[in-house]
Amino acid sequence: MRINEASGQYVRWLAVAKDLSAHTIRAYAGDLTSFERYLGTGAECNSIDRDAILSFVETQRAAGIAPASLRRRASALRGFCRWMLLCGALEVDPWSNTRLHLGRSRSLPRTVPTHRLNRLIRHLKAAAGMDVRSAPEAALVRSKPYESTTLLAVSLMVATGIRVNEATGIRSVDVDLPSRTIRLLGKGRRERQVFLPDDWIAGLTEAYLEARSAFEVGHPRLLFNRHHEPLTPPAMRSRLAKASRAAGVEPRVTPHMLRHTAATQLIEAGVDIRYIQRLLGHASLATTEIYTHVSDSALQRVVSNANVLGRVVQAR
Repeated sequence: MRINEASGQYVRWLAVAKDLSAHTIRAYAGDLTSFERYLGTGAECNSIDRDAILSFVETQRAAGIAPASLRRRASALRGFCRWMLLCGALEVDPWSNTRLHLGRSRSLPRTVPTHRLNRLIRHLKAAAGMDVRSAPEAALVRSKPYESTTLLAVSLMVATGIRVNEATGIRSVDVDLPSRTIRLLGKGRRERQVFLPDDWIAGLTEAYLEARSAFEVGHPRLLFNRHHEPLTPPAMRSRLAKASRAAGVEPRVTPHMLRHTAATQLIEAGVDIRYIQRLLGHASLATTEIYTHVSDSALQRVVSNANVLGRVVQAR
């Protein structure tokens, strides 16, 4: 069997049998395509051996592929080989006794400084015609649905730390205003709840739902575009980039930066990391621990408040 035939079957099997997100499956499919391209078009499955894998990884490393991407590609190949063994396309596991040292890249997430985030939110509110202090109204949303949609999406990402595809995937029925909760189906199809933390965002969500009903939007998704079709993640990324430029916020703000900012601010506010893990939908606490870095100003504030030396001097 040729590798391209086997990889196609494997990707289809992943989509049906494994609890993986569509994004992860696409990434694995791309990794297997890169491996097939390296071995040559039309390469057979029996050409996959330990040397081929090691050579591929070293070539990728030399090309400047980041350690995180190398680890993902190795994971994709390992799973693919295991599946081929079960199907009989391979007789020997090429990963047997194979150890790869791919390094660890632990770069800190980029966040949006508070003053820039405030500027962005003020710009979005002004564009939607909403006063900073007054409660949102459905009439305002109906008059500027495009701007109100952008404002609500950004506000939800900042308030809850949800991913952009989770924000655009929210259904109207997932919003429970009395309890101020939103049900999400996140990465890996894991279900969780996030919360609307204050009156303003709860009011904005309620006003948006009322306006959505008035527009008679026909699909189940909460957020809609100019044509009353579901708002997509790429469109939301584009909206946020345009809004950050219009607000004079540099560098360009991305949805993932909003997620990092929300998580970091929760850490600095003293929220237990296990709660943040649940809020962000991380399968492993180790993923959340990257947010335990705090800004120098926050660290200085904590140390000053503790004032260990002062306590010792006063005690004497």
